[in-house]
Amino acid sequence: MSEDKESGKRPVLRHNDGAVEVAIWEHETDKGPIYSTQRSRFYRGEDGKWKKTHSIPERDLLKAARLDQKAYESIARLRQQAQDGPDRSETRRRQRDDRER
Repeated sequence: MSEDKESGKRPVLRHNDGAVEVAIWEHETDKGPIYSTQRSRFYRGEDGKWKKTHSIPERDLLKAARLDQKAYESIARLRQQAQDGPDRSETRRRQRDDRER
């Protein structure tokens, strides 16, 4: 899984489709949070251990593009939640969870 080994921080969100993942990272600045993404693909190496690459093969490009779209939408939601404040964002999360059930 993705983790910043220097700081021990983890992504705020991850979206996966099979072996392809897009992780969303939040970085605090004096102007508020900014977001970045990192694409990864997981595979088993010849030694049988799981490995990670940032190279996306042709067969996984559509998956990666769809995950990029999800990441874009998630970042927009995170920005809205930051503007709304913790009380309104919690209410929206509950409403979304209720709709998904």
